[in-house]
Amino acid sequence: MKESVRMIVVLTVIAMVSGFWLAQVYHWTYDEIQRNKAQALAGSILEVLPGAVDFRVIEAGPVGSLADDPSSSQTRPGGDSEPLMLYQGIDDSGAPVGFAFVSEGVGYGGIVKIMVGVDQASGLISGLAVLEHSETPNLGSRIEEESFRKQFVGKGTADPIALGQDIDKISGATVSSRAVVEAVNRDLAGALEAYKEATKQ
Repeated sequence: MKESVRMIVVLTVIAMVSGFWLAQVYHWTYDEIQRNKAQALAGSILEVLPGAVDFRVIEAGPVGSLADDPSSSQTRPGGDSEPLMLYQGIDDSGAPVGFAFVSEGVGYGGIVKIMVGVDQASGLISGLAVLEHSETPNLGSRIEEESFRKQFVGKGTADPIALGQDIDKISGATVSSRAVVEAVNRDLAGALEAYKEATKQ
């Protein structure tokens, strides 16, 4: 009995010490992790908005019909309702070239997070970048390839943006391909409406 109590005490102490040091490491590295994420986000914004050299952040709430439907595209796959963050790209003269937004879809390995750029003049997709995913290497991870992502360029709300119609699926990675398509369709119309509302004079 005494031996089992001693083992429990030892394991408890080890768990507490390990937990303490893990918390310290997280605390020490948190700021650096956040800086790296912010840099990656900024790089993706400029990547999907050709001609942009900088950007402004626009926080847009639900607009029009989106405000009346809590299950609309403003609700992310995880079930959390968040403001729609828009990033307005500006060129070297300060003129807007379009905007970008982040959306999510459910892939084979979990959430697939993408950045979508929209052209100022045409309202069509100007670029797409994959921010985060846990898809299978060399299969679902191929959603990062330019050949897949560039299929979305030039598409808009008037296009089907449907897998098997104007977007070719990646062989062996249908679920991952569909996640990107769903992410685009989830927020594109709402983001366009929100951007027009937020930037109207």
